[in-house]
Amino acid sequence: MTWTKAEESEFGLMLLAMGELYDTPVSPVRAEMFTRAIEDLPFDAVKAAANSHARHSTFFPKPVDLRELVEGNLDDRAEQAWNALLPLIHRVGYTGTPTWTDPAMERAALSLFGSWRRLCEQLPAGGPELLGHAKNFRQAYLAYARTAAAAKPELQEPSREDAKALLQQRLRDIKRVK
Repeated sequence: MTWTKAEESEFGLMLLAMGELYDTPVSPVRAEMFTRAIEDLPFDAVKAAANSHARHSTFFPKPVDLRELVEGNLDDRAEQAWNALLPLIHRVGYTGTPTWTDPAMERAALSLFGSWRRLCEQLPAGGPELLGHAKNFRQAYLAYARTAAAAKPELQEPSREDAKALLQQRLRDIKRVK
């Protein structure tokens, strides 16, 4: 998902405002790269994250700061996935087929025992073995989530001409909004 031009302009203004707030210069290139780094996230969620960051932080954000406010950090997501897996096992059972909403959760869960059925049949209900499986699950989740994130198309470095054109367009957009 990419943002509309209006959303990009609004976010550019938000960056300028945060720059004023944190006494940090925001060049058009910085605004452009920042926008490109997070434009895959829902605009309203990024806007809310930027507002939250401004209320609770003492430093100008990096794209990853806003991304973590929107998505959560990986350790939190791994913990949430483990806490969602146990009720899923009880609800679906070994004869059912789970509906996975998180690919990293699916891969981590199935890597524990090789299949959904074996996972349901062999995962202990409690005790130190369950704690060991929880630790292994979280580690596998983190590995699969990082691999998935690394597989996303990276930002490609623009040519010098493209960078100049982006900079000029952003300057025009900013002047128009003022």
